[in-house]
Amino acid sequence: MKRFKKIAAVLAVMMIAVLTMAACGSEKQDVAPSDQRTSAGFENFEGELLGGGVAAEDIFTKADLTMVNVWATYCSPCIEEMPDLGKIAEEYKDKGFQIVGIVSDTYDPQDPTAKDIVEQTGADYTHIVLNTDLMNGPLQDVQVVPTTFFVDKDGNKVGQTITGSKSEDEWKKIIDDLLSQI
Repeated sequence: MKRFKKIAAVLAVMMIAVLTMAACGSEKQDVAPSDQRTSAGFENFEGELLGGGVAAEDIFTKADLTMVNVWATYCSPCIEEMPDLGKIAEEYKDKGFQIVGIVSDTYDPQDPTAKDIVEQTGADYTHIVLNTDLMNGPLQDVQVVPTTFFVDKDGNKVGQTITGSKSEDEWKKIIDDLLSQI
């Protein structure tokens, strides 16, 4: 059973790496906004936090709006925007906003590369490592990194799904607009 889990994990990481490696970039592509709030797919979710600990679906109840940023350790645009995301997380923490990162290319909560990136970029918000619940649920349509979407405190997706990186000012404009609608 342990061997099966390891093989499944390796295959899953390889699959995601193949799908996203060619797509990693800073090209800014926005997906059309949704007119309705839809489930973000985090029902009955449980995942391991980078560095240790556990996160569950109640993570979204801690803020009116949560930015979910899916990134990878090999993705330069992902890493380049993380210092700005760290600043935003700090600046907006008292405004009903939080950021949750999902590391899409590791199942290991102690992954040294991911931990080093978070430390070096100052992106000290919550980061969750990949698991099959995420792959088969909220991330099943993610094909590129970075991919970012927003979730309200009830676990519903709001606004656009955004692929590609953005500047600090661009993110603030999107966040301010979404916060004003909640």
